[in-house]
Amino acid sequence: MVRPIFESAVAGLNQATGRFERSAAQVTRLAGAYSAAESAATVNISAEARGPAPTQDNESNATLEGAIVDTRIAKYQFIANLKVLQTGDEMAGELSKLGARDQSK
Repeated sequence: MVRPIFESAVAGLNQATGRFERSAAQVTRLAGAYSAAESAATVNISAEARGPAPTQDNESNATLEGAIVDTRIAKYQFIANLKVLQTGDEMAGELSKLGARDQSK
C-alpha cells in the first residue's frame, strides 16, 4: 500500500542526486574558467579549449550563479524526497499497528 510512496521517493532521490552531480561539475568547470585576474598567465590556451564541455540536460545554466542555484535546488529536492520517505515509513508503521489490532479482535 505504501510501496508507491517509497518508489517515488527513491526515484526523486536519484533525480536530485543526478542534478546535484551535474550542477556541481558545472560549478567546478565554470569556476575554473578564464577571468581577467588570470592575465598574468604564461600559457596561451585557445578559447575552444577553455570553453565549457557540452551539457546533456536542460537544467543546466550557462553561468556560475545559475549552476550554484541548481546545486541549491538539488539540495532542497533531496530533502523533500527524504521527507516523503520518512512519511511513508510512518504510514507503514501505523498501518502495521492497525493490522495488528484488527488481528487481535
